[in-house]
Amino acid sequence: MTPNGTAIRALRQALKMSLPQFAQLTGLDRGYLSRLERGLTGASTNTVRRIAQALEVSPTDITRGDDVPTKVSAPREVPYPGTPEGELFHYTPDEAARFLPWSALQLKRKAYAREIPFNDGGKRVTFTGRDIREISEMTAVRPLAETARSAKVPA
Repeated sequence: MTPNGTAIRALRQALKMSLPQFAQLTGLDRGYLSRLERGLTGASTNTVRRIAQALEVSPTDITRGDDVPTKVSAPREVPYPGTPEGELFHYTPDEAARFLPWSALQLKRKAYAREIPFNDGGKRVTFTGRDIREISEMTAVRPLAETARSAKVPA
């Protein structure tokens, strides 16, 4: 089983659990868990089960699923970022580009340049629904009346 560090971190943060609290709950070293969340180390099946139990999810929810060969199939179902399901869902740059004004390549470049929020767990750029919403707000065009009002300087 290959752990998905980004998913583990997102779930831990969603539960408003600090890394020291998480370490105490799982019985694992805080430094190890930090490296695991950043995708710098792997985990045994037993460790993945302990983490899943602490996060109250299934072990398949926090693993990449790349241990089992799969056939190329239809694209995965992607929830809309504004929905509760999309809030912590991890979108690939190609999937995120459906909701943002940039291509997948532009999103990756902006993420590597740290111009936009993103997740890089496991050495792959992903975007949560929160990231997509924040990027949308950053790139929103203001209504003409609002920009004209802010441009006027009182005398």
